[in-house]
Amino acid sequence: MDQSNNIREDSIDGKNTGCVLDDFLNFLAQRWMSHIIWTLGRHEAIRFGALRRALPGDISARVLSQRLKALEDEGLVVRRDFGTMPLHVEYSLTSKGRALDAELQRNEARVRSLDAAS
Repeated sequence: MDQSNNIREDSIDGKNTGCVLDDFLNFLAQRWMSHIIWTLGRHEAIRFGALRRALPGDISARVLSQRLKALEDEGLVVRRDFGTMPLHVEYSLTSKGRALDAELQRNEARVRSLDAAS
């Protein structure tokens, strides 16, 4: 499957519905995904530990690492390894990730306006 245009089957635990939108929404609905994208969108680049502390709740290092890898595989996040000891790695959104973050922000604003109207 073309990784640049579609969510890969293995990135959503093999739950390929045949509908790109459903697959993408299932990918985003995984716990922590939208929080990670939102948090990365507020920073130019952020180190792993700082990202973990900035997220709401208590995400384990293992789960954060898995989610970041999945986002990286989808071309939404870039990982920059400085090749130093101790390890210095930063994460940031790609242009594709920034576009997604902007859409998520617009949708959040729509939801808030609907809540306020009811």
